[in-house]
Amino acid sequence: MSSIAIRAATTANLNRITEIYADAVTHGTASYELEPPSRAEMGSRFDSLAAGGFPYLVAERDGVVLGYAYAGPFRPRPAYRFVVEDSVYV
Repeated sequence: MSSIAIRAATTANLNRITEIYADAVTHGTASYELEPPSRAEMGSRFDSLAAGGFPYLVAERDGVVLGYAYAGPFRPRPAYRFVVEDSVYV
């Protein structure tokens, strides 16, 4: 069995990221969304975080994305500028 690698996510990973998140929305309670977002919406979210310089990572083994994690702004108020909200989905 090969080890799990953590690396920066790319737009090529968005189909799998969308699948993982859809499962979390459908079967979990942590996302606070009622319907899984589309691939286009997930791409928009990815682009927004990347434009802000936030990390977006995937965990993969043998070329298969097993999960992902990212950090984004916690709140828009200036005093929160050094605080992030992190999310992990597997």
